[in-house]
Amino acid sequence: MTPSKSTTAGWLPVEIGLDLQPAVVQEALVRWMEFGSTPLTEPFLNHTIEKLRAATPAAREIETDLDTMVRLSSRLPEVRPAGFIFHISHCGSTLIANAMKTAGRAVVVSESRPVSALLRHVPEKRDGAFLTRRWNGIRRTLLDSLFRLFAHYRTGASEPLVLKFVSLDTLAIGVIRSYWPDVPCVMVIRDPVEVMVTNLKVGGWLSFKGHPEAASSVFGWDDLPRTTAEMTNEEFCARALGSFCASAAEAVDERVMVVDYVDLSPAKMCEIGEFFSLEVSSAGIEQVFGPYAKDPQKKIRFEDDRERKQKMAGMMIRSAANQWAVGPYTDLKNLRRRRSQSWCKL
Repeated sequence: MTPSKSTTAGWLPVEIGLDLQPAVVQEALVRWMEFGSTPLTEPFLNHTIEKLRAATPAAREIETDLDTMVRLSSRLPEVRPAGFIFHISHCGSTLIANAMKTAGRAVVVSESRPVSALLRHVPEKRDGAFLTRRWNGIRRTLLDSLFRLFAHYRTGASEPLVLKFVSLDTLAIGVIRSYWPDVPCVMVIRDPVEVMVTNLKVGGWLSFKGHPEAASSVFGWDDLPRTTAEMTNEEFCARALGSFCASAAEAVDERVMVVDYVDLSPAKMCEIGEFFSLEVSSAGIEQVFGPYAKDPQKKIRFEDDRERKQKMAGMMIRSAANQWAVGPYTDLKNLRRRRSQSWCKL
């Protein structure tokens, strides 16, 4: 089964299987799921996917090639996203995404695997200038295809689109900004010590530590004094956070708002909504602050964990953070946009 022009509404790509050298081998399988008009109300896109797979009957899924996705999406109008959300992980970005969902017509796509798959591939130096330029063009086309499909899937008409990226995608913020320089971006940060306490428990991109070549490629680390496998977890984590902050700092201009975790408030959410040209709901934002942002059931209550995480941080965490993460974080924090007026009253 292949989606036709009349059936693309309601269908979204949920996986893209790229070749190890996508600039050379462009064939790839795309897995689609039928969302219908289901809104993306869960904290993460994958939560919605899991819900639809567990439904009775389960949502239909099909596979096509990559050319089919591009061809079908090209029939839809081009999309300029309303906003992008980047972050360094466990710093409040999901709360911001949830707040943007209170804007009635907005489609907020939180951490799409196909988007991350396209951003994760980093051309090797041995690929040369030709393949690097070729992949840059291919990636731009494929991201544009995904954005068109996201913005039109519910009704067939274009709706305001907000993309929240995974933390690793912050390393590609310059790439995204080169494609869409006029789209407002929010970069969310937090005290590296507090972020490290969480990431050293949950893993995530820490899994790259055991794969030195992949880690060096993804993070752009050259001439390290030791391989990532030889690093302590604390050093690897701190270096990663430092890289996120340094990458974001290079991309900051008047279209990038840097938001620290300590700044998060209902008023700040209204400011971000205005920045994205979205009419967010004041009452809805107040409700967003009640439950834990990442709980799809909204049963776990939010608790401010800053003090607890500071107490949990041992000497090795603090030492590593001070050596590799605090400097870039502080530089980025100093770039925060400061406004003298509130965008809305709650």
